[in-house]
Amino acid sequence: MKRILFIIILSMGIVAGCSPTFIFGNEEAEPRTEPSINPYTIPPNFVPQAVVITALGDSLSQGVGDEENLGGYTGRVANEIRTWQGIEGVAVENTAKRGRRSDQLLAMIQQGELNGPVAEADYLSLTIGGNDIMRIVKRDLFSLNLEAFEDELILYENRFETIFTAIRDINPNAPMIIVGIYNPFSLITDEVEEFDQIIASYNQAMEDRAAADPQACFVPVSDLFVGNQNLVYHSDFFHPNSKGYDLMAERILERMEECGLNYEE
Repeated sequence: MKRILFIIILSMGIVAGCSPTFIFGNEEAEPRTEPSINPYTIPPNFVPQAVVITALGDSLSQGVGDEENLGGYTGRVANEIRTWQGIEGVAVENTAKRGRRSDQLLAMIQQGELNGPVAEADYLSLTIGGNDIMRIVKRDLFSLNLEAFEDELILYENRFETIFTAIRDINPNAPMIIVGIYNPFSLITDEVEEFDQIIASYNQAMEDRAAADPQACFVPVSDLFVGNQNLVYHSDFFHPNSKGYDLMAERILERMEECGLNYEE
């Protein structure tokens, strides 16, 4: 992350003349009046900082379903960061794409397609994994079983580890926000206990990896999308709507503070 240049203030000595305190004859010297000096305080964030946020992954980072066209959670978080003291401006480099799976993201990173956006980032955000699960759902629609998801989870963990390591090889220091996945089928039925377990397993894999990096923060969002009591789904009944992205952004900002990843001069 780009560092703000610290302004070094050279304190200038104040040479004050000393009034004599001796008594000559019958006249007593006037008592010395101390000069009135207001302390100088360096303005906070004297050198403004420009921040680059690079979003990676799938449709959630892209902002699909956002009727307000604010850029999903990425745009909302960027708008909040613009209000932080000392931030001169925020640029968003959104490389995310609808339907992207972890194997596709890994291939892009290994081929160097994301080197620039990742290298220049002051903050990185990532959503990935939902489409990996949906691929199994579509493939085995009439013969779904836990074993297929568990087998895929092993592969996903390996890919996620490789993605994470590759990102850190390009940009070792930028805070990385890892946003979890949720169960869209809770919108249709509450009889999804096994699917909830699958979602939880994928989230746990991401959380464990993020916990091993002091500059990474996992953000759970699955509880925000249980059913649709809060009217958080887009009309496709899969992606968040504007309210859903509002809640995601709020959760992300809360977690950034808890993880100590807020901007500091």
